[in-house]
Amino acid sequence: MKLKLAILLALVMLLVVGCNERLLEAGDVIYEAPDELTGEWQRDEYPEDSQFLLIDEQEGDELRGFEDVDFDHGPTVYASLGERPTGGYGIQINQVRRADDALIVVVKAVGPGPSDMVTQAITYPHDLVELEEEELEGVEQVVFIDQEGEKIELLEL
Repeated sequence: MKLKLAILLALVMLLVVGCNERLLEAGDVIYEAPDELTGEWQRDEYPEDSQFLLIDEQEGDELRGFEDVDFDHGPTVYASLGERPTGGYGIQINQVRRADDALIVVVKAVGPGPSDMVTQAITYPHDLVELEEEELEGVEQVVFIDQEGEKIELLEL
């Protein structure tokens, strides 16, 4: 019985890892970050006030970082860690991919390590990527995933 359970568990893990890998490699790359965000990776620790959005001009007025965004070409993909108690936190949109009717957004979040020196100030880490309207034609959902392919947020359009 234990052997059957172990085999079943192993098969489920392979299926999950395979699905995650497929998301990371699906479709065509339409954006790739020029530099890699460095720091200690934060897994499954997205704060409650994190936001993962596809934003047009009207919604952008209420969010940080949209002062210089040009919405004339299309909407913007936005990822935020919300309010953080110190410096040392960061979030980056590493890649945006188009796969059939889905936009896949790969996000990396980092936080300070236990011995890191950080500023003692409230911060609002966020990143955004401006898209062209043509890149969203036919898109029905936006899937935000972490760098290992785990789903963070699913937006139905």
